Amino acid sequence: MCIFLRPNEAVGFPEMVRHGYVNCISCHVSPSGGGVLTPYGRELTKEVLSTWGREGEGAFAYGAIKFPTWIHGGGDLRFLQIYRDTPTLREAAFFPMQTDLEMAATSEKWAGVVSGGVQRSIHTPPQKGEFFSRRHFLIYKPTEEVHLRAGKFLHNFGINMPEHNAVTKGNDSGLGFNQGTETYNLEASYLGENLNAYLTGLFGRPDATRLNREKGLSSSVSYFFMERYKAGVSYFYGENNTASRHVAGPFFILGFTQKFFLLSEFDYQSYKSKSLPETLPGFVNYQRLNYEFIQGFHGYVTQEYSQLNLNDSNTVSRAYGIGTQWFPRPHFEFNLYWQKQLRVSQFSQYIDVAWLMMNFYP
Repeated sequence: MCIFLRPNEAVGFPEMVRHGYVNCISCHVSPSGGGVLTPYGRELTKEVLSTWGREGEGAFAYGAIKFPTWIHGGGDLRFLQIYRDTPTLREAAFFPMQTDLEMAATSEKWAGVVSGGVQRSIHTPPQKGEFFSRRHFLIYKPTEEVHLRAGKFLHNFGINMPEHNAVTKGNDSGLGFNQGTETYNLEASYLGENLNAYLTGLFGRPDATRLNREKGLSSSVSYFFMERYKAGVSYFYGENNTASRHVAGPFFILGFTQKFFLLSEFDYQSYKSKSLPETLPGFVNYQRLNYEFIQGFHGYVTQEYSQLNLNDSNTVSRAYGIGTQWFPRPHFEFNLYWQKQLRVSQFSQYIDVAWLMMNFYP
């Protein structure tokens, strides 16, 4: 059940490609998206993402708190209601996932971002109830297209999407590129009119070596074409005290229309434990087909497959889901999702999992 207990940052919405936005930096301070919104990004939450909205409603704290023009605020207050029905257990629970505040200071050439919050998970360090900073970094922009970033953040790989428990992100039957696995990194990115490229050096967690985070490198290149389509490929190499691995694969963000789009990612992993002689080949893929019925109100279906050891059928995990996501007004998000899951190592039949996520981002 721990898949539900990991906090999720305010990642970006890659499907904005369907509206012609190729670069995350259009709306976010972070070059790879997520976190603090720029004033333009906040305006888009009212004009494009939300069903309703009044003039100025997208501002931080609805304009009740005024900052200088070079200071930007953000954060998340996130709650989750879950339901799980298995052959051995039926349960429901409600709990807070995340209480984070994030601030950014920007200038023409520089930007700095820092977040702070209280850990809500009982399964990952720091301890539950402990104050911590999920990410903090500095950005230098020598040109309009080139960004250099240093600090603690999640490296860029594949599609940067909110589904933190998807197999392309989550730790259970997935690649482990989840929120909560941030490392200290150096990153160079090129964000052009049609081409995005990221190269990131990962230095683990020297401040918390007990976490045994991976060191290595990550790269991603994507191309925007035909006004609403984006295709790319990512590569990752990581090594810690117990293992090393290579992960690579293509991803696609296909905006068939401004209302109808597909998110698709396929990744191959080669995993080598330092205590075993053989290398384990693995594969994961994720699909989300989405339709926006009215502005801000979405329906979607998903498909996931994971087999982290292609030589062992017990590592197979399959999932099919249906959900609805609604942004009624700026600052509010609701996501209701139901999924049929099969994890061969746990159960011989599909189980039912459902959750309702409620998020307020000031």
